[in-house]
Amino acid sequence: MQETFNFGYFIPISTVDWHGRSASVLFFSGCQFRCPYCQNHAYLYPGNEMKIMEIESQIEKAALYISAVVFSGGEPTQQPDALKIIARFVKSKSLLVGLQTNGFGYNVIKDMLEENILDKLFMDIKAPLDDPVRYSKVIGSDIQYGIKAVDNIIRSLNTGLASGIEVEVRTTVFRRLAGMEEVHDIGSYLDGLATRNLTYVIQQGIPENTLNMKDISIFNREELLDMARSIQGKSLKKIWLRTKENGDEMIL
Repeated sequence: MQETFNFGYFIPISTVDWHGRSASVLFFSGCQFRCPYCQNHAYLYPGNEMKIMEIESQIEKAALYISAVVFSGGEPTQQPDALKIIARFVKSKSLLVGLQTNGFGYNVIKDMLEENILDKLFMDIKAPLDDPVRYSKVIGSDIQYGIKAVDNIIRSLNTGLASGIEVEVRTTVFRRLAGMEEVHDIGSYLDGLATRNLTYVIQQGIPENTLNMKDISIFNREELLDMARSIQGKSLKKIWLRTKENGDEMIL
């Protein structure tokens, strides 16, 4: 059994990563995408090795104060064995498991669902899924890799929705990469899939948190509201905004 993993960071108690719940958040290091606006670029590359038993001990200490553990990164599905080992431990403590993912690791997500060690899927959808060229640009890849990424992401999304667990899709908006047009196209795509277990969150990207887009002006809350309004009135029934000014707001 695997004993160590590439560790990024651990937050014992968070009230913002899973709406309505207090949760620990475990960041895995390493990601296959190179998004120019990445908000977690400190975890892009494999980091410090940590014993799995050590992080399990930290989760156990927090267990009295939380109802869930959220895995983030980086990209947790790049370390599938460690991810599943820790998820099983979390479930053994009667806690819920959430996964923040870019959706590329379809097989890992499918395995976790089949094993019942995943309770909520948080998926970053960065560009319209019918446009691999745009997706390639946003994830910093060539077009062939972008085509593969989109295919995996669609399969991950469909599998999550079909399982009946909660699925929260997030789009981080940044000028030059993802704005009104992209949100409208993504929202229209999700509208065709809309089920009761699907939520769409439009996130305000924060330029100062990026590696190399610090000079980009931020989309303000009113602009995000306009994006949300462009997809209101359809089958997609749960739309949220996440902004620096107002935090999380349910729009629909």
